[in-house]
Amino acid sequence: MQLKTRITGAMTALALSLAVPAAAQEATAQVDLAQIAPAALRQDLLKGVYGAVEIPGRNQLWVASSPSFEQGTPGFVDILDATDLRPLRRIELPRRAFALALDAARGRAYVGNTLDGSLTVLDAASGLVLDTIQLGKPDGEGFEHTRMVRVDPGSGQVFVTSPSDTGTLWIVDPDRQGAVQRIDDAGLWSAGLALDAARGRVYATGGGISEVLVVDAATGAGIGSFSTGDTKEAGGEASAHFFVNAALDTEGKRLFAADANQGALYVFDTETGAVIATAPTGLGTLDVIYSDKRDQIFVTYRGVSREAPSGSGGIVVLDASDYARIADIPLPAHPNSLVLAESGDALFVTVKAPMEKEHPLYREGGGDSVLRFDLDKLATLLPRQ
Repeated sequence: MQLKTRITGAMTALALSLAVPAAAQEATAQVDLAQIAPAALRQDLLKGVYGAVEIPGRNQLWVASSPSFEQGTPGFVDILDATDLRPLRRIELPRRAFALALDAARGRAYVGNTLDGSLTVLDAASGLVLDTIQLGKPDGEGFEHTRMVRVDPGSGQVFVTSPSDTGTLWIVDPDRQGAVQRIDDAGLWSAGLALDAARGRVYATGGGISEVLVVDAATGAGIGSFSTGDTKEAGGEASAHFFVNAALDTEGKRLFAADANQGALYVFDTETGAVIATAPTGLGTLDVIYSDKRDQIFVTYRGVSREAPSGSGGIVVLDASDYARIADIPLPAHPNSLVLAESGDALFVTVKAPMEKEHPLYREGGGDSVLRFDLDKLATLLPRQ
């Protein structure tokens, strides 16, 4: 393995030459929503939705929400029926809720309290709050932020990223009363997180010169880093990329990284760290998930930027064998998080309503959405390439 090898400019140029041509990608028209309606269900009862997680043994989808950013306001976990999205129960939390992860073996759910820099630990059966684990240090009037949360299904270790200018990765050990290991200098804006439990590897993704940090899951030791080679100087202003979220194809040894800066998907070889493909995905690219059952990649894009604040986003579906675009599904206004059902037969998406009153789709008091796609039905309705 050559995990410690950084990608040279020549290797990057070669890798980018393997990417699907942008013109071919952009030629794929957006799907008419009426065309795929038989494969979709939508629930609009919630406000401030963010992450979600499936509880497969209970046929439930848990959705984290924070209706207000004001300090001291509560967060919520709304429990929906995973088949028809009926609301089943609401759990109020003492801190604002953004990310979600499940430890099925131990019956625990972890809620990332992003703005409070902590984790809320819930009993996955009763919904009772078991603990609050403070991770972030005080930072001004608040705390260092947490972001993505992942759980090793075997060890129960919990991994949490912090997208700061230096980057932090926390590892929480539930078998030692929630003991926390802190790894600093995890990389500029270390926001994204992917876990290969079988190989004992954690991938923290962000920006900077080396955009991906590889960590030994058992010890927390750094193993190496991946770099596109596109950023030559340190600091956020010089960063060509921001890999805000990541997903893995463990069998194919590929890391899929959603690049918010470039509006593209980057594919890394996890053996060598080389960029093996890129594919344009859309303005404000955000989340990515891989279906090994279908060999497809799903990517959300918000459709907006600071320079273009009035757009609307969707989901891009890519063929993971050649990175060709299968479809672009518009989902007004801002698709956010993706969850793939354990069966591989359903895809859940949280979609945020615009918060800015100037946005053409803004509605006073409007709610956010949760969508469920039946992927078998969707496959029959999408255009054939």
